[in-house]
Amino acid sequence: MRKMFRNKKGQGLVEYGLIIAGVALICAAAVSVFGHKTSDLISAVAVILPCSHADDNGPMVSGKLIETTSAEDGGTISLDAVTIAANSGTSRLGNNTGVIGEDFGGLILEAGAPTTP
Repeated sequence: MRKMFRNKKGQGLVEYGLIIAGVALICAAAVSVFGHKTSDLISAVAVILPCSHADDNGPMVSGKLIETTSAEDGGTISLDAVTIAANSGTSRLGNNTGVIGEDFGGLILEAGAPTTP
């Protein structure tokens, strides 16, 4: 019984996965709440980091991942439930990120590729 509780072979992998998922969630929330300036800041950091291929060192295109709106009191930002409900059942990811294609089909593009539909 003690041997079963000491077996922690996948613990490190799970922890790294949770860290990466947490950072991605925080970045998506920050871009949605704080706007394009935060997205451009993350893009600038990604451009400065070295890549293995020279053509991958290009700026990222920012888009609106999560629909948000200003509340009626003018001070808070909240989810835009009306827009989300109106567009439910339609493919929005391509429109929100500004890439060609629906959903994930055109989400990953090479640097310098056209992004207009």
